[in-house]
Amino acid sequence: MKRLTFLFGSLFVIFIIFYDLKIGTIPAQDLPAYAAAAAQPAKQEASYRTVTVKKGDTVMSIVGAHKAPEDIAQDFETLNPNVKANAIQAGTAYKFPVYRN
Repeated sequence: MKRLTFLFGSLFVIFIIFYDLKIGTIPAQDLPAYAAAAAQPAKQEASYRTVTVKKGDTVMSIVGAHKAPEDIAQDFETLNPNVKANAIQAGTAYKFPVYRN
């Protein structure tokens, strides 16, 4: 009898967890609305393109933007962690930032 009670209790707990994760227990109208998040303009995601570097290419020659070289190097290093902008290798594909005018 104890085993049967334990089995049904375990199944009930598993069902409750499944229901909570799949459907949820808080109705959508009761969720809090954050006015501060709605008032802030949405950030644009950084756009990039993937390019395989050829011999003699540099980050500046591939990007070709009218922006400060320090900013371009920082954006490149953000897109490619653990890679320095002045240490790219030919034959390797990297993500390069694309700037809209």
